[in-house]
Amino acid sequence: MKNLVVTALTVCSLASSVLAGPFSKKSELGGFDGFVERMGAGVRELGRGNTGSADTASMPAAYWNPALLGFRENLGVTVNFEKRDLDRLGGSLGVEGKVGKRMGVGFAVLYRGDTDFQVIDDDDETVGEAEPFFTMFYLGFAYRATRRDAFGLSFSMSYDNLDIAQYYDGVEDAFRSPVTINLSWFRQWNSKWSSSVVIRNLSFSRNLSAKWTKNPSTNNSLASTEGVRPKVLQIGLGYRSQIMGKPVYAWMEALDYQVADTLLAFDPQLHVWTGRVGFECEIIPNATLRVGMDDLDWMLGAGYKFDIRIGRKKYPIEVNYAFLYESRAGIWTPFTLGLRGYIP
Repeated sequence: MKNLVVTALTVCSLASSVLAGPFSKKSELGGFDGFVERMGAGVRELGRGNTGSADTASMPAAYWNPALLGFRENLGVTVNFEKRDLDRLGGSLGVEGKVGKRMGVGFAVLYRGDTDFQVIDDDDETVGEAEPFFTMFYLGFAYRATRRDAFGLSFSMSYDNLDIAQYYDGVEDAFRSPVTINLSWFRQWNSKWSSSVVIRNLSFSRNLSAKWTKNPSTNNSLASTEGVRPKVLQIGLGYRSQIMGKPVYAWMEALDYQVADTLLAFDPQLHVWTGRVGFECEIIPNATLRVGMDDLDWMLGAGYKFDIRIGRKKYPIEVNYAFLYESRAGIWTPFTLGLRGYIP
């Protein structure tokens, strides 16, 4: 029974954090990177390759790039939901708006979970079903220094629950990470070009590493594990143009994940590099088609904008859909929906 608990905790922990030390291997990045960082938040952004850091319209900005909050003029709300293969659920919620003339503030929460995780004992007997989940919270602030430049700061914290304590005595299955810091900058160079830089997952601890200990038992009968969230450097670029009179946009991002508990690691084996690219075109007024690629994962998307009139006021609403194919795993995700709205 003890071996079963250790195995279950190990598997679930890898789904929510990276167990990385000074000599981490690239294969250890999959846990946290794949669960939250890679998938991001926002169906609109997912449909164009998971790109969003260099677009002032990206939501929730507290996740994508807190500096974008400096360009908000109205109160914005976004809700996203995704249903994936292997009984996986996900989604996000964001609220953001303007504060004064030059500042913005926003909140976001990300969710990932499993709906049918079978708990099996040493005799290969199913003792029950668990629904482990992982949540990430963001609180972002921005200051618009010039008409084209803004700087952002966000604080984030995660909470995960393995949902297996109900089957075992003396087992702790809920864990909370320390507060991490994300810094960002955004610049709108002209009507066509924009760029962004985001540094994610810094901490107040040694080497600025987001590192914490997980103790899976209340009586110290099981070994503790350490979680280290990778530092991330994300550089984004956006381009806007027209083809045959239709608005066309291109988005590119390069990301460097440092999977080591050091301030700076120059060993290439301690870094994972990846890229994202996305395109979108407004084929008819208010209707947009999207296509993108995140590393080797393909995305397709579509969106439609309309107004809801209440009295004399118009409330802009946008409905988005995304289709995802994870090529390495051969998994399709046909059901991903998002809703965005603004309150003037």
